[in-house]
Amino acid sequence: MDTENLDNAPVLVAELDRLHADAGGAGIDGEIAVWKAATRLGVWFFINRGTGEAVVPYAVQPPGMAPVVCVYSCRERAAAAASALGQGEDVVFGLLTPKALEYALALGERGAGGIVLDHPRIGLWTPMANVSRFGAWLVPQSAIRRVSEDEA
Repeated sequence: MDTENLDNAPVLVAELDRLHADAGGAGIDGEIAVWKAATRLGVWFFINRGTGEAVVPYAVQPPGMAPVVCVYSCRERAAAAASALGQGEDVVFGLLTPKALEYALALGERGAGGIVLDHPRIGLWTPMANVSRFGAWLVPQSAIRRVSEDEA
């Protein structure tokens, strides 16, 4: 499926922000709620720091940790992060969430230590060991459809 013209519904991204705001005092349960909501998005977005032929996803390197891959909840946030890195929107790519999880786990096998959501806006991170559990929270892709501008 072509993801170039797909994005997540603004209401889902707003819910993610609300859950993140509420997570501050909720500890691990609040973080789990944010990640559950993130896995229910239809598409995760990444920033390519490599080339078209050799994709290298944008990652941050916390002190004393393996690289943490940045994932974004919507194309707009990924484009804003790319712009802050001096890159254009053309480096943003989306993967349907099940494929994005597979991609993240494959990056973990090559040394990534985890993923971080909407860096730096939300900035919630989780280790790769947790990412392997996210598949249980996925929404069936048959429930996701393109929305016309009239419906949005």
